[in-house]
Amino acid sequence: MPGKERTSCARTLVIPMFREAPRIARTIRVLAGSALDAPETEFILVDDGSDDDTVAVAEAALAAVPLAASIVRLERNLGKGGAVRAGVLAARGRAIAFSDADLSVGVADIVRCFAPIESGRADVACSSRAIEGSVIPVRQPRMRELSGRLFNLALRALGLTRMHDTQCGLKVFSRDAALGLFRDLSITGFAFDVELLLRADLLGLRVEEVPVEWRHVEESRVRPLRDGLAMLRDAVRIRLALRGGRRAAPPTGMRDATFAVMARLEREHWWFRAKRELAVQELRRAGTATDFAADVGCGTGATAGALRALGFRGLVGIDPSAYAVGLARQADGDTPFVVGRAEALPLKTGSSGCIVCMDVLEHTPDDAVTLDELGRVGGPGSTLLITVPAYQWAWSEHDVTLGHHRRYTARGLRRRVVAAGFLVRRCTYFHSWLVPLAFLVRKTPLGRLLHGSAEEASFVSPAVNRLLHLVTRVEQRLIRLLPLPFGLSILLVAERPGGSLTRGG
Repeated sequence: MPGKERTSCARTLVIPMFREAPRIARTIRVLAGSALDAPETEFILVDDGSDDDTVAVAEAALAAVPLAASIVRLERNLGKGGAVRAGVLAARGRAIAFSDADLSVGVADIVRCFAPIESGRADVACSSRAIEGSVIPVRQPRMRELSGRLFNLALRALGLTRMHDTQCGLKVFSRDAALGLFRDLSITGFAFDVELLLRADLLGLRVEEVPVEWRHVEESRVRPLRDGLAMLRDAVRIRLALRGGRRAAPPTGMRDATFAVMARLEREHWWFRAKRELAVQELRRAGTATDFAADVGCGTGATAGALRALGFRGLVGIDPSAYAVGLARQADGDTPFVVGRAEALPLKTGSSGCIVCMDVLEHTPDDAVTLDELGRVGGPGSTLLITVPAYQWAWSEHDVTLGHHRRYTARGLRRRVVAAGFLVRRCTYFHSWLVPLAFLVRKTPLGRLLHGSAEEASFVSPAVNRLLHLVTRVEQRLIRLLPLPFGLSILLVAERPGGSLTRGG
């Protein structure tokens, strides 16, 4: 959210929007001047790729009232769960709520649902239309109400819930619970609530049901038959994942075991060395500022020494894994390493002359939110260096193990960075010589014979490691002359407008 300091606040209310042009202005007017409209409350409206005038109507309504709200725009429609996730991961509140755009649960009950979280009584507060004390003055159409009851019965039969109402559109979380539950959310449609509550139960979080007054509002976006079947399909997916044991562990992104392997390998392994050396080469080429640099997604800290050699007067390493940060501090006592997420960096606005973000974007559920945050901490003329894995066709179990959400093309990455307000100086593929091997492994029967991914096959003997490092050095020399048109990874260098700009290839 450009222009806003990332200091914490007491509350955040996230409202997902999809084709809400007919009613979002009314919602904004209701919120403005209500009991929720206070300096300590943050409002985030998330447009889920609407193809109508939702954003324009919301902007006009906000301009007409004193409600301080931010609008997060998603490039494409992800589904309600995807939109809520984007808003939650951008939130600053110590208590984070989401509510439907029609405010079917009114302001008074939204305020009341914050209470269990703010008192420390619960980690999750879930509004309910089906427990004692709830009131429904305006009911849903009979078919939709029936489909809701059948869906709940199906959830109970699958062993996915003990609650009578998982789908009421208001839930409140403590900050830690929200970030832990939403960071790796896999269901982005209407059934995302089911996954959230199931994972909260598996993690032993305290969930409190709160009775509310709920009113059906016309122009609902839920289609009983089509969306009901999609929700049932997602519920079955959740049940199958549960049976496979994949939801029993807390969502932590990259596992501690992965970082332990990285700590042993990334300082000498040819793959990591090549990426680090190429980054240093391109930062020298860009003529980076020498005041302050941030290594976002620093992992176990192998890049810090290389960045210090470039002459930065200040340097900080940031990673969401406390385990990785601990390993980095053990290996490098000269650099401050702190725990923090790329979507909400613990840095002041405009504080960094250079931001290095190597193999991070693919880990974030919404890379647009992350790029906005990188732009916030970069001052005028600051340099941004990004590396990401290339080509969705190259997706493998290795991506799943590392917690990736996507792979990129150079064109797609450039478009995302420009949309975040940067000017691209240089964009090139690298690890180009691995593309034929990766294609054979991913797209031909050869992969079955190897019984593993290309990444796993790359952990080689010391002699082969030295040879492959020499190959990457040759590639780096080629990249000095011109960008490469293909490769298994992408490097992009961009600049925040406001300083002198030197165009690259």
